[in-house]
Amino acid sequence: MNELAIAIFGMLAVFVILQTRYALAFVSSLRLPSSKTIQDKLLPKAAVILSLRGADPFLADCVRALLNQNYPQYDLHIVVDSQEDPAWNIVNETIQQAGATHVQVSPLVARHNTCSLKCSALVQAICTLDDSYEVVAFIDADVIAHPNWLRELVAPLVDERIGVTTGNRWYMPHTQQWGSLVRYAYNSASVVSMYIYKYAWGGSMAMKLSVLQQAQLLKTWTQSISVDAPVHRALQKIGLRVEFVPTVMMINREECDLARCLRFIQRQLLMPRLYHPKWMLFFVQVLAPTFALVIAMGLLLISLVSGNIVVAVWVGGGFVGYILAMVLLLTLLEQRVRRVVGGSGEPTRSFWFQFIAKILLAIPLAQLVSALATVLALLTRNVEWRGVVYQIKDPYNVQLLEYHPYQISLQPLDSKASIV
Repeated sequence: MNELAIAIFGMLAVFVILQTRYALAFVSSLRLPSSKTIQDKLLPKAAVILSLRGADPFLADCVRALLNQNYPQYDLHIVVDSQEDPAWNIVNETIQQAGATHVQVSPLVARHNTCSLKCSALVQAICTLDDSYEVVAFIDADVIAHPNWLRELVAPLVDERIGVTTGNRWYMPHTQQWGSLVRYAYNSASVVSMYIYKYAWGGSMAMKLSVLQQAQLLKTWTQSISVDAPVHRALQKIGLRVEFVPTVMMINREECDLARCLRFIQRQLLMPRLYHPKWMLFFVQVLAPTFALVIAMGLLLISLVSGNIVVAVWVGGGFVGYILAMVLLLTLLEQRVRRVVGGSGEPTRSFWFQFIAKILLAIPLAQLVSALATVLALLTRNVEWRGVVYQIKDPYNVQLLEYHPYQISLQPLDSKASIV
């Protein structure tokens, strides 16, 4: 048993070293925005596309922010799943109040049964763009863009080697619901992983239309469940790269219970299974620390009952050391993200003791939930997304099983709860 205890301690130490290395690499990318700004005349005309199904908690704020971007030439194209959708009235009332004219709102009419509704919406919007548009940007309704979001997202595209610019989503839950905390802990690790693997996030992403056409992404999206997951491979084929832009990290303040959190993580982990070129290695990286922690807990209980102090010290030290290391890394990531988004005027508040105390428990819980979600993602063939079920036979063989407009009854009772 002593040898097993030492081996578990060693495994946990290796995981800490690897995750520290990845986290520090991500932290080094979180540079504050440069004071140098690109001239308006050098910025290409852009289209911002927002697809909607259901009314996200801060939808009106999201739309208002997109209507007030510090960008010379851009139009906002909003595709709502249907005119029956609760988002339809919210969007139109917000636009009317703002008196905006650089926006177009359309229902989804070109619905494909071979991809997700979101993919259909983006393809529909892009197909309506004329030749005056050079750049297209994408954003999700669960975040609120700061005034320079579009400018900072588009500016790096002047580099011909860059195919896509992207930020990522960072959760800042106000309450201490366990689902919100678990999703926060999971997402922090996911953000680092996406940076390391150079993956784009479709909730804050931009590309030139010429690149989109060259990479044949419209064709890809009409056969895909995900918008962003296939982008990395498509760009690799044409020799371009994904560029991470730290100043377009987007804050999500929505809440989530554990059941919705599990569904969210399961769907998130389904995407690597479908589109990650080394998805088995990816899943091993998710599952291995959880198994090591579970074994450590089991050995700790056995050793305490049997009075084996040596084993208890090894596995207990490994378990506690791992959790404390993850809390320290998460705190470092949080502080650096807050520094960046705070520079864009995003309101933040510092950690408080009760929050950190709960994070000590949320991290191992997040490991267990992620492991369960990984197993479910490996086994699932049908996925539900905002009330619609898709059958997935392989990455580019997707079937929308049955369509129906989004029902108001599907909206969470909590006005700040995420729609999953």
